[in-house]
Amino acid sequence: MKLTRDNYYTPEADVEYMSCSQYQSFLTCEAATMAKLRGKYVPSDSEALIVGNYFHTAMESEEAHKSFCEEHFDDIYKSKVDKKTGEIIITGKYAPYAAADSMLEVCFKDPLIKSLIDMPGENEVIMTGELFGCKWRTRLDKYCKDARIIIDWKTCADINKTEYNPILGERESFVEALGYLMRAAIYTEIEKQFTGNDTDPNFIIVAVSKQNPPDKAALLLNHRQRYDYELEQVQKNMARILSVKMGRVKPKRCGGCEYCRATKVLKKIVPYYTLNPKFKEDREEEYDESFDLENAQAQG
Repeated sequence: MKLTRDNYYTPEADVEYMSCSQYQSFLTCEAATMAKLRGKYVPSDSEALIVGNYFHTAMESEEAHKSFCEEHFDDIYKSKVDKKTGEIIITGKYAPYAAADSMLEVCFKDPLIKSLIDMPGENEVIMTGELFGCKWRTRLDKYCKDARIIIDWKTCADINKTEYNPILGERESFVEALGYLMRAAIYTEIEKQFTGNDTDPNFIIVAVSKQNPPDKAALLLNHRQRYDYELEQVQKNMARILSVKMGRVKPKRCGGCEYCRATKVLKKIVPYYTLNPKFKEDREEEYDESFDLENAQAQG
């Protein structure tokens, strides 16, 4: 399957290729991921996702942003109908998109970020390769081929906010907490395969916060030792993930996501204290691989 901008996010591409998003989805909930791959579950688009795409398309090009705004007109714009002419009159934008405009303004006014926006390169570059026994696909926000720079546009709640990692027993930045170092490691390996280079490209995240006024940062993620660690973790998880994806073993349910809530079947009465994370039981297997989410929602 040859990937294009039109088929990159299709179910067919999901089945044939692994991606960083799909990998993280499997780690979060195998059952929901498999239901999505089999066309039995379509996740609802969150407002945060639409706002994020609004920001990304603006950084890509005027044409891409205009097309996106037309497609999501009712999500973005406040409007009313002129009683005399019947024409739709735009009266403003909903708050999240007005806030995104402020974030975009910060980017285009900052000399360093603007230089990255204007740097010769190509937007939404698709690259493919093979890692850990399967084909992977990546879609780079911006790729500057001559300079070998990958640029990733990111929005976040607070650039300086940290999250506690119970496994490491320490607090970590949003870059680590959201798996961006894993993505940088995968993107780097695929870029080297795709271009035939031996050295790592520079991987830069341009982050803008949703605060008022927005904060901003340009972050270099290059760290070979950390990349090696992230790749080792992915390799450890891939045997299980591929077994689930190929139907060799039954997927596990996380128990708390949208899919699991919608398809939940109570099997027994449990003590109240099992709600405490430290008493939480091992994740259950999917109840029934043929379970239809739409029927479950209709019956619920």
